[in-house]
Amino acid sequence: MNATQDVAVEMTPTADDVIQECLSLEQPRSFFLYAGAGSGKTHSLVVAVKSLKERERQRLTFEGRQIAIITYTNAACEEIARRLEHDPLVKVSTIHAFSWKMIKGFNDDIREWLRIKLAGDIDELDDKLRRAKTVNKTSQANQASRDSKARRLASLDEIPEFTYSPTGDNVSRQSLNHSEVIQMAAAFLPQPPLLDVMADRHPVLLIDESQDTNGSLMDAFLKAQAAIPGRFCLGLLGDTMQRIYNDGKPRLDEAIPPDWAKPEKRINRRCPIRVVDLINDIRAGADDHQQIPKPGAAQGAVRMFCTRQAPGQDFSLEDQIAKQMAQITGDAQWATGMGGRKTLILEHKMAARRMGFEGVFAPLYAVAHLNTALMDGTLPILKVFFEGVAPIAAAALSDDFTLIEAVRLRSPLLDPKHLEAAGNNQFELLESVGVATQSLCEMLKNNDPLVEEVAQILLSTGLLALPDGLVEAMALGATADPAPETSDRRALEIHAYRVVLGRRYSEMAAFAGYANGLSPYGTHQGVKGLEFPRVMVILNDEEAGGFLFSYEKLLGVTPASATDMKNESEGKDTSLSRTRRLLYVTCSRAEESLAIVVYSSQPEIAKDRVIKAGWLTAEEIVVL
Repeated sequence: MNATQDVAVEMTPTADDVIQECLSLEQPRSFFLYAGAGSGKTHSLVVAVKSLKERERQRLTFEGRQIAIITYTNAACEEIARRLEHDPLVKVSTIHAFSWKMIKGFNDDIREWLRIKLAGDIDELDDKLRRAKTVNKTSQANQASRDSKARRLASLDEIPEFTYSPTGDNVSRQSLNHSEVIQMAAAFLPQPPLLDVMADRHPVLLIDESQDTNGSLMDAFLKAQAAIPGRFCLGLLGDTMQRIYNDGKPRLDEAIPPDWAKPEKRINRRCPIRVVDLINDIRAGADDHQQIPKPGAAQGAVRMFCTRQAPGQDFSLEDQIAKQMAQITGDAQWATGMGGRKTLILEHKMAARRMGFEGVFAPLYAVAHLNTALMDGTLPILKVFFEGVAPIAAAALSDDFTLIEAVRLRSPLLDPKHLEAAGNNQFELLESVGVATQSLCEMLKNNDPLVEEVAQILLSTGLLALPDGLVEAMALGATADPAPETSDRRALEIHAYRVVLGRRYSEMAAFAGYANGLSPYGTHQGVKGLEFPRVMVILNDEEAGGFLFSYEKLLGVTPASATDMKNESEGKDTSLSRTRRLLYVTCSRAEESLAIVVYSSQPEIAKDRVIKAGWLTAEEIVVL
């Protein structure tokens, strides 16, 4: 490189420089930051916001305005807020929380939106019922849904104020569900008065993981920005290759207006050279964005292990592979058990089998309307054990003070109002709490009781509050019977709880550890943004089930379907493109070394096709 080129490089503004220029209250310019895996996207966001609030603190404070940041999970919200020192000038929230904050209080608008939506849904269901030839499970479910919506429509005018909780049950008559809040925000935000409310409250809105933001809502944000570009800065940060949720906006990069800034962070600061090369090769089939390793990056190691899929296969092979990785890399941590590596799987049920909580997970997962709350840990039956029993049991292993504090924070018996109501009987109340706590801890100490037995102590003592559904299930007793043939959601839910009651508490404890992020396992979807020294990626279509993803197709073992080819020709998402993105996300978590375990119907073909694609060399692939 000559001197002229050196000067040109020095004068080229960095992505961070471009963002700083865009974040102006006087002359805002919206932008899309293209940031591949491990490029330091969150760091750039935090640095930019710190600079803006330092420059404009006085004005923002005087005008009562905040910089808004939307990110995908509560954990990510907390991390960003922590890095920004929980500054009140910055509001960090999930997309659901932000949407509710915007539409809350617009009760008349919400009511009319619901009136139109419910009427339309009822018409669609009426049409389905008319066309149904026989009464079956589907028609019964449609009828039940139609009746429920009709009741809700009839009661709309009786509701003075609507409510919503991003982490709650949202089951009361006036409650809105998660989907409705998103849909309403998408409908209301691009139009006055909410358009002006948003711009007045938040002159700058930054959306992290923008590629996974609900497509309709993203369209609404883009329309809002186009309507008031001089008053509102919309900053999108993300990577289209890391879109892993189906409701995200496809081809977001193509929707970005030409006058927006489009900075790009190309350096991968997480992965070693060999992993960067691999993810670049994986990505090359989707777009032309490529990364370069950070200066001084280690070489790292990647290996693929292909084995034949066998019915009833256990998971001991994965431990053997980990030991091989220890020899290949010279890193003994690979051989220290599950705790020495992060294993990434496609479905939660795959983790359930490996960690021994399938008996608790499977019956709940089988009830479709419980899935969302099950996956995010907000299902009331789980919260009893995850947020109540488990922390108390853990505190019992420490000291009396820690145990007392754990109970005080969780037991309704020690609520100040309950204590006050006890009056002169407070001592007896405290004594009863102590006895109840001791009974619970003694049951769990060196024992593995049934979930039902643990729940009975909680119910009889009142130590922890139990949801109505669990109490109803307890009255009927535990069961191992298959689910009833019914479309009644409540009946299916109660039956699932009864099955859970018959499982051992150790399964519930294992599930709690997994849900709290303490597990050596993680899903492909759940680890985006995270990083680990040693990563094992499990590719197993048969075990995962479903039709949205197919590693067999991506690896060339199974040909693409006619639907895949049709969707691809029309520019739509396919199982192939979705799977490619997932593989990119999982492989890019590795900081030092990576093992890819392929369970395939034809492992030799998988090896052949990967070599021909140039992803790995023959020496890097082992057929077991």
